[in-house]
Amino acid sequence: MKQIELNGLLWAEKNLVINDILVDEKNIVTNEKNLLIWEAAMDAPKSDGWRLPTIDEWDALSDLDSTWDFEKKGRWFGPDSELLGESKQSVFLPAEGWRDDDGNMLNNEGIDGLEGIDGLEGNYWSATKEMYNDSYAHYLYFDSGHTYVADTAYMRNGFSVRLVKDIK
Repeated sequence: MKQIELNGLLWAEKNLVINDILVDEKNIVTNEKNLLIWEAAMDAPKSDGWRLPTIDEWDALSDLDSTWDFEKKGRWFGPDSELLGESKQSVFLPAEGWRDDDGNMLNNEGIDGLEGIDGLEGNYWSATKEMYNDSYAHYLYFDSGHTYVADTAYMRNGFSVRLVKDIK
C-alpha cells in the first residue's frame, strides 16, 4: 500500500476498498462506493498496523493547508496542497458523498437521488467515539469551501475510510 508521511503518521494514498458487499439485515455495511458504517470501518484494517485516524489526527491534518481540486472533486491536504498532487507531501481525499442508515446516497444538502453527487462533500470516519452517546462517532467533513473536524454522526451512516499508520 502506497503511503504519504504527514504529521508523524503514514497516510494511505487511497481510500479503503472492500470488494464484498456485506448486508446486516436492513443495514448496508458498504456499497459500490465503499462507504462503510463505523463498526465495519473500525474492523476493516487488521494488518500491518493500519487503523482509522483519531479526531485529533484529522484535526492536525486539517490545520495544514488544503486546496479543493475541481477536476478530481476532492481536497488536497498538506504543506504544498496548492500543487494539486504534483508533490509527494500532500494527501488527496475524494469527495464521495455519504449514505444514511437506510442506504440512501446523500449530498451536502441532504437530498437523495441526485445525479453527480460525487464531488459535493467528503465525510471520513475517525476512530473517536462521541463522549456521551455510544451511537455516534466523530468524523472529518469537507466540501469545496469548508473543513470541519468536530462533528459527530450516527455510526450506521456510511462514510469514506482513509487509514493511517504510526511511524515506528
